[in-house]
Amino acid sequence: MDLKCDICFLKFDLDAHRPKNLPCGHTICKECVENPSLGKKCPTCRKAFKIRRLEDLPDSFITIRHLENEDVPPRKKPRTEDPELQQLQRGADAGRKVVEMLRLVVPLAVESLNRQLESSVAQLGQVEQALERRVQREAAGDVGTTSDAVEEPLQLAEQLEASHRLLTSTKCTVAAEEEGGSAWTASVQPGGCGDILRLLLLQLRADGQLGKVDVGDIAVPTICAPIHVGPPLISVLSITDKHLDNGRLKVNDILLGVQKKWAVPRSLKNLKGAGSEDLLRVMGPHLEELQTSGEVQPSVMEEVQKMSGLRRLQVKRAEDEGYPDLPLQLEELYINGITENQLRCVEHMPRLRSLAVKNYFGPNLSFPPSQHNRLVWLSVGFDTAHKPTMLSLIRAHASSVQELRVYCTLPTEDKDHFFPDLGQELAACGLVVLRRLVLVRPTKHTACQAAACVVQRRDIRSCLPPSVDVFCFKCHLLQF
Repeated sequence: MDLKCDICFLKFDLDAHRPKNLPCGHTICKECVENPSLGKKCPTCRKAFKIRRLEDLPDSFITIRHLENEDVPPRKKPRTEDPELQQLQRGADAGRKVVEMLRLVVPLAVESLNRQLESSVAQLGQVEQALERRVQREAAGDVGTTSDAVEEPLQLAEQLEASHRLLTSTKCTVAAEEEGGSAWTASVQPGGCGDILRLLLLQLRADGQLGKVDVGDIAVPTICAPIHVGPPLISVLSITDKHLDNGRLKVNDILLGVQKKWAVPRSLKNLKGAGSEDLLRVMGPHLEELQTSGEVQPSVMEEVQKMSGLRRLQVKRAEDEGYPDLPLQLEELYINGITENQLRCVEHMPRLRSLAVKNYFGPNLSFPPSQHNRLVWLSVGFDTAHKPTMLSLIRAHASSVQELRVYCTLPTEDKDHFFPDLGQELAACGLVVLRRLVLVRPTKHTACQAAACVVQRRDIRSCLPPSVDVFCFKCHLLQF
């Protein structure tokens, strides 16, 4: 009798692969029982069972008796240098693991997709009810500002629009990186695997692990899954010197060039020059991403505030006063020289996932805990005088931030940005899901300061949970 586990297909023995009986009657080995992915369901028939500890499952005495009667010695791998035989052996071992993973993961994936379907049905119901109420109000002549009761359905409506665009995208790409540096890439069209990939994209977006990316450097990094999946790239217009005439944008020429290409840009990069506000006045309603070059004036930010479709913004403020508020629908924000009113706007951005704030010189502020719990990437640059404000900002998002970057110098460098108690202060912030702390250094930071950097990182590391990695953005030394 060939007695094997139904999950890993390895022969039962009296040690690691000891046969265990599940309440439903199926028998699997001890190693598969101890797999944390097993959960509380039989991996063969998917029947649920209730026990306190998986280790308490009884042995399959009938199977053990057969093993003792057969007195089969432990299976050994063939000792041979035949490369083909070795390849077959490795393939068989890998195949068993693949089958085991699929048996455990596929039912979980089906459950997850069912939950996603139920969530979408519930969201659709709320949006349709809000639409019906709105139509009735307009028919009665009662048209006013958006109430709090309508705000949430409006957000759900935008989420459903984004989900539809994702599911109907004309092209999807996927890339998987191995530990050794190799990568697998694919580009799929609608139908077959393409539809399955779109469902995966939808699930990743619901989990907050999916972000739009462009070719080239990303100014504000987004937190993604280990296997990066992204939607098709959006059309981009980058401003160069050829678009300028004595420092002024040639707005008419730019718009004529856009019309000839028959593609309205949704991303505008390297915006600079006088007349930038005129270009934004025309292109702003279509933009999802804006990246400026150099300092921008209040007139430019006034146009930015009107851009209802903007999702990503990178901007540097000039020294002028009177800057308007920021658009509240932003998902990613990088701002250098933020004002007090703009910093307050961050509290009211329900979709914000990535935030970089540098050079705040207003009065010290305090922030309540975030009600949105969406921010996963945070970068702050501040001096000792404004440390209370930035620590309060960190505490406000402590329940969701997974990566934190802090501009921090060494004792021999700029004293205004040296924080000797940074580890203790961050530990007091309650960063419960933090995975990585990055110390951002000055441009002049050199390798000769490596010893001081290691000591500083080690001191900070001792104050944080063991699961948090601490490293220097400049020197990339081994982690301690």
